[in-house]
Amino acid sequence: MVAADVLFRLAANAAAEEYRRPPPYLSYHTVARIDVAALNKHKVIERAVETRTSDDFAVLQDLPRGQRQYGQSFPLIPTFDALSYFRLEYNAQRRDLLSHVTTYEPITFAAPRSTPGVTVVSTTLRNYYARYADDSNDSQAHIFMDPLKALTQNNSSDFYLHELYIDRSTNLPSRVTYTGHDNVVFTVDYTTVQSHWLVRHVYYTRTFFAPFHIGQTSFSVDATFDDFTFPQTPADPKLLAPPSPAPDAAAPAPLTPAAASAPLTPAPSPTL
Repeated sequence: MVAADVLFRLAANAAAEEYRRPPPYLSYHTVARIDVAALNKHKVIERAVETRTSDDFAVLQDLPRGQRQYGQSFPLIPTFDALSYFRLEYNAQRRDLLSHVTTYEPITFAAPRSTPGVTVVSTTLRNYYARYADDSNDSQAHIFMDPLKALTQNNSSDFYLHELYIDRSTNLPSRVTYTGHDNVVFTVDYTTVQSHWLVRHVYYTRTFFAPFHIGQTSFSVDATFDDFTFPQTPADPKLLAPPSPAPDAAAPAPLTPAAASAPLTPAPSPTL
């Protein structure tokens, strides 16, 4: 078995390749279960979603016969790459709770350069120590990611990669988990449907503490995705692709890379 950090690089590259070749349109069914235990609140949101993947513009139909609205995919677009540079955005005032996941760009790694006379090339990740779990095998690798001081020192973010499972036949992640302070856990599970690598399950939890930690409130969002289809033309004409921008249109300013942006904070985290 290859070194854990080498396999992580292969997985990141495989995920980035899938992210960059999405189907033009994607429809799916999702059920999100939202719990706020301290307030004894439980909510289930069931939706049929059709999205234009190029800009994550979607039509959201509450089931069985509820509100119809337009916005971003709920609770996140199934083509999401959990190894990319991204930011979780949470808004407690909205019924969706896990309001949006903004993806900036996928993480990729170049192949190590070969140097004449050098027989060993180090591929160690700069900010994580990758190590295999005992349950890794030839078909599925289980890797723990330990953040290093280079990443955590003077970093306002406390939201880091924790572990991932990788399908050895494709090198694609089947599960990615992040953890952070305030009992934050963000887990994304994947499946493959008609050669498309897609999110099938998302779990997010966090604890909010009162001043001096006198009290606390925890909430969780547990969402499943299924019934994927890939129409060539959207059922809703509002999702038809907009015209391409003029060649002289101003390009957006480049974004600062972030290995995994911290939830609720605007500052992106350092790279891997």
